[in-house]
Amino acid sequence: MIELVPQDVIVRIHKEARWPGPGMQRRVLLREKDGDRILHLWAGDDDGDGVALEIAEKKPARPLMYDVTLQSFTLGALTVARAVLLDSDSIATLWLVNAEGVEHPLDMKPTDAVNLALRARAPIFIEEAVLAEVGIPAEELWAALEAEEAEFAAHLRDHAPPDTEVSFPAPEMLEWRSIVPPEWRLFEPTG
Repeated sequence: MIELVPQDVIVRIHKEARWPGPGMQRRVLLREKDGDRILHLWAGDDDGDGVALEIAEKKPARPLMYDVTLQSFTLGALTVARAVLLDSDSIATLWLVNAEGVEHPLDMKPTDAVNLALRARAPIFIEEAVLAEVGIPAEELWAALEAEEAEFAAHLRDHAPPDTEVSFPAPEMLEWRSIVPPEWRLFEPTG
């Protein structure tokens, strides 16, 4: 198993936008602890913003659902031992330990597992075979994200219902932007 460390949360938005609005998909970037491969997870705005807040060690005015869930675990005498990402987009297992030391698996979305593990200060792991398949060398990250975005836009255009116009801003009007405060960012877009 390879340990992953959350590094950043990014979003692709219009260059003139000040902040990504609701519904803008975030990308949670996790780096292998002793290597340079990056795993990126698609995340909704709440999930991605939750990770960004935790990376920056910022607390919202009111607890997020992840904070409430972790408090519930504590009240039930459960602690988070680790999160294991089973793939990059659909399932992860959060391992809980009860007062007797017995472990219990809890399946959930990868972004939920990352949010809970971060708050519990528990490690996040992925199988080597999975990281080998979906991990991106750090120096190739931006090109890989651009290619994936173009493929996704083409898929939406090609599968739009008849009489529906699908349009996207020109790529040169968009940029990748971190939503983590500057002092905590690992990555900056190049070019």
